[in-house]
Amino acid sequence: MGRGFTYSMLSDDLVAQILNKISESEDIRSFSEVCKQWLRVQRLNQTSLRVDVGFPQILLTRFPNLQELRVWEVTKEKPSKEAWYPTETGLEIVAKSCPNLETLLVSSEYSVLGSKGLRALGNGCPKLSTVMFDEMVVGNEGLVALFQAAHNLKGLHLSSNELVSDYACRAIGSSCITTLELKDCPYVTTDVGLRFVANGTTSGTLKKLILDGCQGITDNGIEYLVKMRCLEHLELTNLSEGVTDVGGVAISTIQTLKELKLSEALGMSDRTVVALAENCHNLEAFALCLWFHGDVSGASICAFSGHKCLKHLALFGDNIHMSDVEVERIVLGCPSLESLVLDDSVVWNFGSMQDRARRVIKFGSYDRPLPHFTGTTW
Repeated sequence: MGRGFTYSMLSDDLVAQILNKISESEDIRSFSEVCKQWLRVQRLNQTSLRVDVGFPQILLTRFPNLQELRVWEVTKEKPSKEAWYPTETGLEIVAKSCPNLETLLVSSEYSVLGSKGLRALGNGCPKLSTVMFDEMVVGNEGLVALFQAAHNLKGLHLSSNELVSDYACRAIGSSCITTLELKDCPYVTTDVGLRFVANGTTSGTLKKLILDGCQGITDNGIEYLVKMRCLEHLELTNLSEGVTDVGGVAISTIQTLKELKLSEALGMSDRTVVALAENCHNLEAFALCLWFHGDVSGASICAFSGHKCLKHLALFGDNIHMSDVEVERIVLGCPSLESLVLDDSVVWNFGSMQDRARRVIKFGSYDRPLPHFTGTTW
């Protein structure tokens, strides 16, 4: 650049084009610190923002084109009046400042979002499609208000929440969401809650359902899942003692299933695995983890031999018993299989196996017993 050149000689549109060509975030930050025009254009073009609770709320008004906002609470200290906080007023500021918002994640142990703010969020952000609330940041009334106002909501993710109960499932069931994830929400993952979801509009739109810590679900609740006509991805982790092969066989009748993950399925055994192999013809990925409960033999796993769609199979836990012969049989007998993931404690003589079997077999670690076949939600 020649001497005397300044960015004021460039239009905002041209600066935006330059900005889009730069891939290093550190370079973008450096330019923003020395050039006000660059800073202004960067904010106008920024679509994703991750901040801590308590950042100056005036700054939020300078990112009008945000599509994704993630807010994490790192302190319980009372914020200043100038700081943004997950409150009714905080959500109203988001609704007014970020009309193009599509994804919102809020993690807070000390604030509860009420119905007024969530209703304002739904009305002010018509493109809002995914909300993720970590910790007890929202209750029943707030969720009901959100679903009433946010008509394009497609994904709901709740984690570590004891404020939401089956009451909220009525609103969830009446919506058109395609993804529902409930992790460690003891009062909502019950048979009653599943009945509300399965009997509502959601039964015809829900494609992905993740339930982790389902201590209130029994075989009766599992059988409601059969009503979900579009369900493709199902993940059940830490099931209650009330779930047996009756529930497992019911799952096998969901013809639309493509991905299934079962972890600590207490009462499930060979009967469930065989039913899944014989009935889930569209299943592409199956992960099973049995460390302390349940009992599955290699013979039942071999029922997947000849399956025409299965691409990924993951098996972990001391209660899954397979010999090297059975491992080779499932690999060579399933023509579509691309990977068989086994826990790394298994010691077999894989050297004697055929080349294709050795290429397909992989090992996983103890601390990640259910590898994600698709991207994680959080």
